[in-house]
Amino acid sequence: MTDIAYAKKWAETRQNDLAAHRELYAAAEDFVIEGRKVNDHLGDTISTDAEFEQDLALWTDGRQSMTVTEAFAGNGHLMIHWDYTVDADTYRGLPTDGKTLSSKGSTFLQFDANGKIILESTFVNENPLFQQLGLPIITPHYWEEGFDPSSLG
Repeated sequence: MTDIAYAKKWAETRQNDLAAHRELYAAAEDFVIEGRKVNDHLGDTISTDAEFEQDLALWTDGRQSMTVTEAFAGNGHLMIHWDYTVDADTYRGLPTDGKTLSSKGSTFLQFDANGKIILESTFVNENPLFQQLGLPIITPHYWEEGFDPSSLG
């Protein structure tokens, strides 16, 4: 299977078949999924079958989706880039007013010697989502030559 084919299988099973998705991962307690980014480290990881089933179920409700766009492999790792779409009444408690929101996401996977996932770190760029909801979030390109911090007001 090619890197992009594996990445698409990973995304497809996450959204449509959690049992098949679970088969991609190492045994319970031998894998970790980081994706919630909270202060308490115990609350921001998934490493048991119960957590896997409970915390990833939100991907199967049809209100959000990921479409793989790129995959880069090397040294037992795979970096996946994907388009992210939200079609729900609310996002993070904010009303969407019928808007379909979109942004980008990425997932880093590390594999064991048997080809099972032992580490996943997933990130969604939420700033564009909040901007689409009308929140005044600025995203300056401060790395560009000539950027003037005083332009931020």
